[in-house]
Amino acid sequence: MSWEKMKKAELVEKCKEFEKRIEDLENRVKELEDYAKRVKAQYENYKREAAEEKQRIMKNANEYLISKIIPILDDFERALRSADERNPFVEGVEKIYKKLVSTLENEGLSVIDPSGGKFDPFEHEAFEKVETDEHEEYSVLEVVEKGYKFHSKVIKPAKVKVAIRPKG
Repeated sequence: MSWEKMKKAELVEKCKEFEKRIEDLENRVKELEDYAKRVKAQYENYKREAAEEKQRIMKNANEYLISKIIPILDDFERALRSADERNPFVEGVEKIYKKLVSTLENEGLSVIDPSGGKFDPFEHEAFEKVETDEHEEYSVLEVVEKGYKFHSKVIKPAKVKVAIRPKG
C-alpha cells in the first residue's frame, strides 16, 4: 500500500470515528434537552402545587380563626339587642360590630338566612320542633341563632325552630 492510500484510509477511518462521535454527542444533547424539559415541567408543577397548598393553608387558617370569632359576633348581637339604642356608647359599639361583620364578609363569611324557607339539614340545626297546622311541614318558623358559611362551607349551622305536623 502506498503512503497516500494509507493516509486516505486513516482519514476515512478518522472521519468515521468523528461521525460516530458527532452522532453520540447529538444523542447526548437530545437526552439532556429531554431531561431539561422534564425538570422544567416538574419545577412548574411544583410551583403550582406549592401555591395551591399555600392557598389551602391560608383558607384553613382563616376558617379556623373566623370560626373562633363567630361566638363573639353572637355575643355582640345579644348585647346590642338588650342595650338602650339611644346611648352614644351603644351606637359606637354597634358601628364597631358592623365594621367587624363587613371585614369578615369581605374575607368570605356569609350569613345563612333560613327565615321563611324550608329546613335544610346541611345548613340548619333543629333547635326546636313545633307542632302546627298553620305552617307547611319542615318550614323554618324562627331563627334562634344565625348560621355562617365561609366560602360556601358551613362552619356554623343556623339554629332554627321547625314546623312539624301534630301527632295523632
